[in-house]
Amino acid sequence: MNEPRKTRWSRRAKTVPAMLAATTAAVLLAPVIVMVAAAADAFSRRLSFPRVRVYLFLLQYMVNDSVEILLAPLLWAQAGFGASLDSDASVHRHQRLQAWSVTLLERRASDLLGLSIDVSDVAQQSLEPGPVIVISRHASLFDASLPGLLYQRLGYKVQGIIMAELLADPGFDILYGRLGSVFIPRDDGEAARTTVRAMTTNADPRTAYVIYPEGRLFHPKARDRSLARLQEKDPVRAERLNELAAVLPPRPGGLLTLLAELPQADVVVVDHRGLDSLRRLTDLVKVVPVGEPVEISVRRIARSDIPTDPDGQTRWLDDLWVELDRQLRTSL
Repeated sequence: MNEPRKTRWSRRAKTVPAMLAATTAAVLLAPVIVMVAAAADAFSRRLSFPRVRVYLFLLQYMVNDSVEILLAPLLWAQAGFGASLDSDASVHRHQRLQAWSVTLLERRASDLLGLSIDVSDVAQQSLEPGPVIVISRHASLFDASLPGLLYQRLGYKVQGIIMAELLADPGFDILYGRLGSVFIPRDDGEAARTTVRAMTTNADPRTAYVIYPEGRLFHPKARDRSLARLQEKDPVRAERLNELAAVLPPRPGGLLTLLAELPQADVVVVDHRGLDSLRRLTDLVKVVPVGEPVEISVRRIARSDIPTDPDGQTRWLDDLWVELDRQLRTSL
């Protein structure tokens, strides 16, 4: 999204103080909130204290976000007061901050939520070489971090195509924006495609471009609405995707733009088992500690196996999503 500077700083003038104030309050009030949450857990005989665990995890997220905000001006100053934010040295400093934040949250997810995400067994040859286009279904608050966990350990630059609503998170806004991720409007396809084209200008072999073709978290009602809209707009695709039960119909625009702009890039499909029940924070309170490890599968699709025309690519994506849906229903 080619955002005017005035709009960007007007937003950050609100979101940055709000996040810093909320984090300060959450830290200062933590002893009281933890005691109240513990009492509520004990009263409901949840002696694994899920409310306490979820609160402490959210507190860690807020602290991480605030650290990113506070370090952003220092990283900007180190980059010649913003003149060389795109330099290798500046990008590396921002990547280290991103990796610290993601890794720490992964550790807290394991320690507090019982959510074990182990990416060490994923075959490196499935991930490399780059540049690559990484696609995944979007079923949970946590699966957005999986491509980053996979590729950051290899030293890749991870650039995501993210819905503009997440600009409300100031740490995400600043850090991920500086690392080349783009925030796209949900209902302006042409503006979104223009933004995606711009992000691929300086593609290199150590970059992973991440996109979630569904565009939003899965929910049965969202699936029904999407299929109804698709029936009105494109009955042929609606018929092809009508059997979907566990995933949303994919929106091909962003992926087709990446395929057009990165003609040599293979596609890596990341899927998971174990996160589908964790769509909202209220779901976490119900199941924490989770206890079951998250299983990750990675499949690399050679570019030669993907059609070259947009219609063929759309059908290929639809067929891939139908296949993912069938596999998911079989495993659940």
